[in-house]
Amino acid sequence: MAVPNPWERFQLGEETAGGVRAEILTSWRRSRLSGVDPQRVDLPYLEPDVDTRFARAAVPVVTRLAPLLVGSDTCLAITNAAGQVLWRWVSDPSLRAELDRMEVVEGFSFDEEHAGTNGLGTSLEARRVTMVRGAEHFKEPFHRFTCVAAPVAHPLTRRAVGAVNITCRAAETTDALQPAVLALVREVQEALLHAAGARERALFDEFLTSARGGAPVITLGPDVLITNRAAADLDVDRDALWSRVLGAVEDGGPITIPELDSRTASLRLVADGPRISGAVLVLEPPPPGPVPADAPAAGEATGSATDRLTALVGRLLADGADVVVRGEAGTGKRHLLAGALAARDDEPLVLDAALGTQSWAGRLRAAAGGTVLLAHLERVPAADADRLAALLPGLGVRVTATVTGRADHLTRLLDALAATVVELPPLRLRSAEVDGLVRALSPADARWTPQARAALREHPWPGNVAELRIAVRSAVAAAGGRPIGVDHLPAELRARPGDRRLTPLEKAEATVIADVLAACGGNKTAAARELGLARPTLYAKLRIYRI
Repeated sequence: MAVPNPWERFQLGEETAGGVRAEILTSWRRSRLSGVDPQRVDLPYLEPDVDTRFARAAVPVVTRLAPLLVGSDTCLAITNAAGQVLWRWVSDPSLRAELDRMEVVEGFSFDEEHAGTNGLGTSLEARRVTMVRGAEHFKEPFHRFTCVAAPVAHPLTRRAVGAVNITCRAAETTDALQPAVLALVREVQEALLHAAGARERALFDEFLTSARGGAPVITLGPDVLITNRAAADLDVDRDALWSRVLGAVEDGGPITIPELDSRTASLRLVADGPRISGAVLVLEPPPPGPVPADAPAAGEATGSATDRLTALVGRLLADGADVVVRGEAGTGKRHLLAGALAARDDEPLVLDAALGTQSWAGRLRAAAGGTVLLAHLERVPAADADRLAALLPGLGVRVTATVTGRADHLTRLLDALAATVVELPPLRLRSAEVDGLVRALSPADARWTPQARAALREHPWPGNVAELRIAVRSAVAAAGGRPIGVDHLPAELRARPGDRRLTPLEKAEATVIADVLAACGGNKTAAARELGLARPTLYAKLRIYRI
């Protein structure tokens, strides 16, 4: 009896599937979670749009170089950033016929979510050159082929605008495929740079002028990021840095960048008439010595919603008021209260209604004159809430509490305490705090890529800080000590290449749809009816918002 190969063992449910590369095993797991059928090709088709800046630059390049870089027994293809084939070159008729049957044809999508582990989709997912050979493909019909692909990052924006792929029969795999793909990528990037618009070219010229010295130089705009070699290894978040530049426009002069070790940089703006089109930053060396322990965390603005509410709770406590913090589950209500109490060196008696309230009366009497923190107060039964309303005012205790949701049965208790209710907004309305929370939840040596941090900021976080904590723990484990990238995040957080950022209104709509869908037990028909949407409209929004 033949011994099953790693692919067969994985399909039989063996999660570790020894004998397969780690990046392939990770991709297999993503493919399974996406519901990819391992037996059928069955790829989505959409009429390809070849009238794009990428296609116009790439097709002439690969057409010219294909006969020189690849042999007659190979196929060369380019795709857009979503993995849809835009152009294909193959000279061997028999290979062309095989690939036609495998849908390696213009218009078909090889996004990993649909095609499973494959050179094109996996390289776009991992954002690096990738070879998938034979039985490393998730779909069994692709096992006869080897695919080598690499994403094409625009030389000015640094965003993936497409990919280049070489396919051959698995038995004919050679070591020359990967260098050939990378050579094509470089040629396409040169063509994209040559075809850049006047604004992009102006920024590039400014960059060349400033990059002659040895200092790190960053040139950026709303959709452009260019660095010299000295700045290439810096962990630059373009969106965050551009926002900081715009905020410093009125001040002019040097700018301090907390995200880059609090370095100072000279700032020179690049204008297109009255409009600011970009900026050139020349970085000074990082400041010597350690950052003071009481300094604000990098990227975390003082005066955030949580900071302001913590200060408000502190003032209320100083005035002798009882305080209730209310909000959605997992927003950090208890953490906020604990922080405000710790600032006053106040160690409260903590009673958690989630663990039951049977012993509360005796423990509260023993704490008379002190401070108590009543967690999950919404779980206190109505009868016990009435007894607490009669008991607490006579004990002279300072009461702090957390409540999830409205909990109308607590009205009498809150009235008896004359407690001030402070609303803590959900995390989706506090996205500026995500970076700081991620650092606090990560090991000290964890390194997050700018793309991963951006994906975390853009997620609506229906589970709030509790969900973020799980996502961080999962990503740290998946990275295994390497820099944490988008491919290490849980599937629902991974933005696809080419995805646009949602507007605040779209984020709110996505949150409502997710909440209603959960309330309907995942029944899309019932959710559509509850939302007042036609089912096709709901399905379209689910795809757009990746719910």
